[in-house]
Amino acid sequence: MDAVRDRLLEFSFFAGLDPEALDSIAARGVWQSLAGGWELFAEGAASDALHFNLSGRLIIVRCGEAGDEVIGYVRAGEPVGEMSLLSGEAHSASVYALRDTEVLTLSRGDVEELIHDHGDFAGALARAVLGRARHPKASFQQSAPRIFALIASSPSIDVDMRAKGLADRIARYGVNVDWMPVSENAPDSRTFDRAEEAQDVLLLAARVDDSPWYRFVIRHADRFLVMARRDAKPPRPFPMTTAAGERARKFRLVDLIMYHEGAPACPVTEWMDAVGAARVINCHGSACDERLARIVCGKSVGLVLSGGGARAYAHIGAVMALREAGVPIDFVCGASMGAVIAACIAMGWDDEEIEERVRDAFVRSNPLGDHVLPVVALTKGIRVEERLEKHFGGALIEELEIPFFCVSSDISEGVARIHRRGVLCKALRASIALPGILPPVIDGDALLVDGAVINNFPTDIMANVHRGLTIGIDVARRGAIDIEAFRDPPGFFAWIAQRGAKSAPPIVSLLMRTATARHERILKIHPADIMIAPPVPGVELRDWEEYDEAVSNGYHVARAAIDEHWDSLGGIAATARKAGP
Repeated sequence: MDAVRDRLLEFSFFAGLDPEALDSIAARGVWQSLAGGWELFAEGAASDALHFNLSGRLIIVRCGEAGDEVIGYVRAGEPVGEMSLLSGEAHSASVYALRDTEVLTLSRGDVEELIHDHGDFAGALARAVLGRARHPKASFQQSAPRIFALIASSPSIDVDMRAKGLADRIARYGVNVDWMPVSENAPDSRTFDRAEEAQDVLLLAARVDDSPWYRFVIRHADRFLVMARRDAKPPRPFPMTTAAGERARKFRLVDLIMYHEGAPACPVTEWMDAVGAARVINCHGSACDERLARIVCGKSVGLVLSGGGARAYAHIGAVMALREAGVPIDFVCGASMGAVIAACIAMGWDDEEIEERVRDAFVRSNPLGDHVLPVVALTKGIRVEERLEKHFGGALIEELEIPFFCVSSDISEGVARIHRRGVLCKALRASIALPGILPPVIDGDALLVDGAVINNFPTDIMANVHRGLTIGIDVARRGAIDIEAFRDPPGFFAWIAQRGAKSAPPIVSLLMRTATARHERILKIHPADIMIAPPVPGVELRDWEEYDEAVSNGYHVARAAIDEHWDSLGGIAATARKAGP
């Protein structure tokens, strides 16, 4: 019991408890060990105990639209399961050991007696509950993965050199970091514990082999960075075959770092499937190394762009302002027309190229001008498809310079479809398929329409992609439609006589606004950390020629937002700028 009591005193939750409460907890608690990947409790199961993490790391996973979603972590000294226990409800998420972990468990009856007999215990538990309720993202910021395994899949990859270089870059962001080189033998547990406790981030360099060191790394890392060459094929099965390796795949803890060297030996997707990668970081130069450093130390920047028809031109101005201020973009996503602008960024195009391509595809002639008598839509959609193909060609999402995803809406199932891989222009075509305006996209048994129908502003999805800062730009929030166009409207032929055949009638704006309005009433669990909402005055959803006005408005509104949030952005921008291209 003394060993348990001494261990508890190392954590702030227990430090303020009176000796009697500590003795009672030590006497009643059951100390158990969980191997990495083992389940502590399951989503939907009845809550019958309170658990305290004593060492290691727990991961909280909830079943979501895209499968299992990581919603938080539990570090040593923190309770887990307290909310469902106190509310008497079933567990709202599953909890697993992220790596080898020790847990102290108290039964429901013991917890109730402790609350009744020891007010200091009740107060500490209440503070833990309130802290998580008030700061739901703190679990990612404070308890996020800190031990990263850098795994070289080829002898030609100097993993020690890369680990050292990555550690140097991470240190520039003011993060305490250290690294451990490739070795033959595993360290003793106490030496390793001290190394972890002394740092915010610990990098473990490893080569794929059967050494005690490699097995130790696989068992103890929180997240895995598999480094691969584009001119090589992955071994099958990839040697992360221990229980810990399966755990890494299960929780999507693997990032594929793809070095584009030599002639491609196989598709990137072959590597993704072999290692079970959740994300792909394509490396063509030092910019990738800086992005990787920000990702590992939680300083990455994710950009979310809403749909909004022609008003999405404002995104281009906002991106100009971000680039001008030196703010890096490490992940980018969008819905509908926001997905198209996000794809331009992910392609690695500079401001001039984005402007020229968007003007060619959307401004110089109406992309929705191929009208037909409607059966499934007001247009054929051929113009849009031709322009997407012209500018994005056969580009694959998993090979883009900046990690990207976009969303469409599967109206047969009523869920969002997240496009993370495959042909980019096909994903964009689905994401901009405004119901009634563009024909839907058939994908197997799914009928895909504009992403804005279900999720026009996917900040919640971006929150599961990275744990850094998320910037959201929403151009569909206000002023998106002219009400006067619907007051005593003329008939169809009168409209044509007044405006000409090239001018889209108000029904186009009505359908577009209907597709983008729903999200404004939905409370986001994970809103953007920095919200930018250009009003884009005078530009309606269908005003494809109003490029300059929308871009200018987006630039000036974003510039003001950057100045307002410079305390959050300045350090990241300054460090990224010093690193150079």
